Amino acid sequence: MTKNEFLSKLENELKKNGIEDVDDILGEYEEHFAFKLADGYTEEEIAAKLGKPAELAAQFENDGSGEKRGGRKLVTVIGLVFADLFAAICFALLWAFEAAMAAAAAATGTLSVCLLLGLNIHSWIPAMPYWCGAIFGLCLAALTVLAAVGCIYVAAYLRQLMRSFARFQHNSMAAASGRPILPPIPTNPQLPAKMRRTLRQFALVSLAAFAICFVLGMLVSMLSAHALSFWHAWGWFGYTGLN
Repeated sequence: MTKNEFLSKLENELKKNGIEDVDDILGEYEEHFAFKLADGYTEEEIAAKLGKPAELAAQFENDGSGEKRGGRKLVTVIGLVFADLFAAICFALLWAFEAAMAAAAAATGTLSVCLLLGLNIHSWIPAMPYWCGAIFGLCLAALTVLAAVGCIYVAAYLRQLMRSFARFQHNSMAAASGRPILPPIPTNPQLPAKMRRTLRQFALVSLAAFAICFVLGMLVSMLSAHALSFWHAWGWFGYTGLN
């Protein structure tokens, strides 16, 4: 059964049973198809895993059984409270990691610009020949791009993870109350295929550029300083000369 066939049959069954909010329900299942298609599943595989449209539509009928499940609902609420506390800590740590990545990208980007333009505000950058600094500046620019790609991916992952957890909460309460559950939302980032390819290309190119510029910068610095420990020859740590 294709996606259109499945959604058409589900729509007919929902209307036949007099279910309200048909468009919202269909939208949830259409979104589920989009998520699974992005993961590589075929429409037929997704439809088969969801089950028969008639059975799915039947669960949206209100038979009043939800009023008899107070005890189970209370246990579910208590469990979700503890799950929320744990999830809140995890989300806070993940968002802190995202903020740290963004700060690192901003710092490396600023340092890269200073090295490429030969700027040394308040003498914060150790002294070195311009061309050595320029190569390291390109190295940091590549690192900035890599960090920016990481920020985008982590932000997309966190957004999807929070949506998935919210759906888990909804379905847990719905199951405890005897109400219909909705399709689960996957946790992997749902980015357009073109955007995923672009981010992957940027990540690979920037990683290669970082490695090349780092090695080249080390070699050029050693040759310029006539020493393997060029940082000592240039007095970066308050030491000049060689033993």
